[in-house]
Amino acid sequence: WRSEFFSKYPGEEGTDWHQADTFAMASGKPQIIWPGSVKDAVTHSPFGGTITVWTATTDTDQETGCLQFIPGTHRSMYYDEAQGMKYDPTRINKMEKGGMRRGFWGYDYRQLQIDPDWEPDESKAVSVPCRAGQSIIFWSQLMHASHVHEGKTRDYRMAFAARYVPTAVQIYPGTNYLEEYGAKVSLDRYGAILVAGRNEFTHNRIVTHTTGGKAFAHIDS
Repeated sequence: WRSEFFSKYPGEEGTDWHQADTFAMASGKPQIIWPGSVKDAVTHSPFGGTITVWTATTDTDQETGCLQFIPGTHRSMYYDEAQGMKYDPTRINKMEKGGMRRGFWGYDYRQLQIDPDWEPDESKAVSVPCRAGQSIIFWSQLMHASHVHEGKTRDYRMAFAARYVPTAVQIYPGTNYLEEYGAKVSLDRYGAILVAGRNEFTHNRIVTHTTGGKAFAHIDS
């Protein structure tokens, strides 16, 4: 339902610790809704999130900004994504947390914390270096981050993230645009891709074919 490249150039900040449940963090509007789920700061459904397949297209290690995870954190949400985050491009590469430059391209995940005084237990963090072509598969509610690219090499780090949900999940519900990084992007030509099984629902746009490199989508029926 969503794919994107993640680059990290020499000297760039690390990605801050975060969890992704409804992917509402940028605008406060859910990008995915699981059936029967309740999303607020008090009551949390055990169902949410997405399977993320993070594939390194370059070698990645701690010096170039590999991923980190805190095991077991997928069992509880420490963030209320419905609060939304304020985009501030002037803070890119300038936010410091615990002595490390951490942010998310102008966003500050601390704005979503349910407890403003809470801090992730980084003593339990596990770093996962990858060679080019290797993948990490994880549930998006698992606390994850990435190291700073220390700039000891001129090589940039690049990865491709693909995300998967069951067909019962609503994708971009009630909206015709995606709002992130201070801009709105039309979803007129957006479509999810059915990668396995059958889709017995009609609530999502599904890509049916491509022509000339352009994807065409329709509301599946």
